[in-house]
Formats: sequence, structure tokens, C-alpha cells
Amino acid sequence: MKKFALLCICGAVAAAVLTGCSGSDKLAQYKGVEVYVASREVSEGEVYAKVKEIMDANPNYVEVDRPAKEGDIVNIDYVGTQDGVEFAGGTGDGVDLTLGSNRFIEGFESGLIGTKKGDHKVLNLTFPENYGEAALAGQAVEFSVDVNAVKEKQEAVLDDAFVQRVSPFQTVDEFMADTKADLETEKNRQIDTQKQQDVLSLVVNDSDMKLSRSEVSKRYNQELDNYTKQAKAFGTTLSGMAQSYGTDEAGFKQMIMASVKQQMKTQKVIDTIAAQENLVPDDADRQAFAEMNGTDIKTLSDSYGEETVAELVKNYKVMKFLADNAVEKTAGAEEGAEGETAAAETTPANATAAEETTQAQTESNAQ
Repeated sequence: MKKFALLCICGAVAAAVLTGCSGSDKLAQYKGVEVYVASREVSEGEVYAKVKEIMDANPNYVEVDRPAKEGDIVNIDYVGTQDGVEFAGGTGDGVDLTLGSNRFIEGFESGLIGTKKGDHKVLNLTFPENYGEAALAGQAVEFSVDVNAVKEKQEAVLDDAFVQRVSPFQTVDEFMADTKADLETEKNRQIDTQKQQDVLSLVVNDSDMKLSRSEVSKRYNQELDNYTKQAKAFGTTLSGMAQSYGTDEAGFKQMIMASVKQQMKTQKVIDTIAAQENLVPDDADRQAFAEMNGTDIKTLSDSYGEETVAELVKNYKVMKFLADNAVEKTAGAEEGAEGETAAAETTPANATAAEETTQAQTESNAQ
């Protein structure tokens, strides 16, 4: 269901016309909502796992006096010629090349396996027929290669020298402390985002919002039309698309209707709370929302339109308000699992608006 809901990007925003709370509506208590969150503590094991990941990505390369093998780095100078004439982009000096990386055309890297420091190798090769440079596509060329060094990959050792090589820090202790701080920041960000989604889901699930049949029908037909066009663009039918979701066309339409109703209900809850609490986004909210999505407001507005972004920022402000006014409880292993399961089972589509808000997340010619 989550996969399906994500296709309805900004669907909840499209239903934002439903503002206010009618007399027959029942808005659930939205302040003081109890919500379970994962522990914010970063364990020593998590820190060491992250450090190990960094070490694996930054191995040592030590020069060796032996023939090069796959996986080694060779430092080379090379000159490429076609009919005795050098071609543009076919020359390089002091280039580090990992053998087996397939950065260069077929035969180049394999032709250097077995070479040693000081060796000179002539490689007679042919550019592939589909090579991007038309003048070289399918052409026979010659590369004259001098091997300056052969380097072997070795596992990194966590010491001050490694820290200074991969970071701005001088000691292991400084590096470990910074790594832990980064993990704490990221964990808190993830927990806060999940908390916002969970609180909203709980409030929506406990609320009773009356939806206009005509508005639901209008939105449903829009979504149905969108999916029909998507199916056609992918060379299939709505029935064919339904099969990819493990259902038939009738079941797929039911999924669309359920998603539309849930999105519209969620948006109505958000709009009602925003009105009751006079939650009007300001520049700080817009900036925070943009940063959360790794971009800026202008880029978001250019991509989705100012009206849609304004609605998304409002949704974000309401969700943050709900989370800030919630009662946070740290979930134990059993208690947290039960809480997460309940939220997932009772509000399968409530997170759609929340997710949409939080997401809306020279070698050229020898290569």
C-alpha cells in the first residue's frame, strides 16, 4: 500500500480545498498525544560500525614491487594515437587507474595486468562501435603506456594518520567524537520525522471527517486519469498496471478510492488544526522545510509550483506542532514493536501526506 500511495505525489495537497471543520466533524484530541519513539541514544557499536564503513571506503594503497593484478592501482602515463596521430583526450600523465574498474575501453586495463613499475606497454585496441565520440567509434588505435608505480590495496588502520588522511581532525578521539555527533544528529532527524508522521496518523485515525462526495468523486477521477495515462506511457493498460500491484482492475480502483479518501481526510485534519491554532508558515518554516529536503525554496517552487510548496510547508508546520505537543515515550523492544504495528495496521495511508511533505528527498577518450 505504501508503494501505491507514493505514486500519488502531492495528492493530499490537491485536496486542500477541504478546509474547516463542519458541525458533523469530530476532530480528535491532538495535543498531548502519546507516541512511542525509538531510543535516541547512539551506541558504541553504532559508532564503530560507521567508522568501519569509513575505513572500508578509504583503504590504504601501498606501492609494491611485483606484477600488477586485478584490483591493484597502477599509476600511468599514456598517449593514444590513431594512424600515428595523437587524438584529443587520449593522453594522460600520472593517472591512477584501478585494474578491473572498467573505466577505460575494453582491453586497456586487462592489458596492464602483469606489468611492473618501469614497464612500457603498447596496447593495440579498438573503440566500441557505440562510443560517444563519433570520430573514434569503431576505430583502431594504439596506446603507448608507461607504468610509474603499482599499488596494492590494504585495509586501513584506525590511527591518527588515517584520521588526518580522511578528515579535518588530528586524533582518533576527535574523529570518534565527531562521528558519534553526526550519528546522533541523523538519528534524531529520523526519529523526529517518524514521530511527526506517527502523531499525525494517530490524530487522523481517531478523527471523523465528513468528505464531500462530489469532491471525492472529482479527486478520484483525477487520480484514475493519472494512472490511466501512466499505464499508457509504459505501454500497458490500467488492468496491466493493477497486476503489478497484485490485484485486478476493480481492486486497483478500490485502492485508488481508499487512498484518495485517506489523503483528503488527512488534509482536512491538517487544515482544521492549522486554522484552530492559527499556524501560518513564516520564512523560517519555509527555510527549515527546504533544508529538510536538501534543497531551497526556489528549487522546490520551480519543481512543484508555489501553491503546492506553500501547502506542503503548512503541512510540515502542523506536523511539527503536533509532534512538539505530543508526549514522547521511549519504546522498549516489545512495547515499541506493538506500537509500530498498531500504527501500521490502523493507518495504512495516513502517512501519505506526511511522507509527501517530508520528501517533497584527460581520460574521456580512453574511457
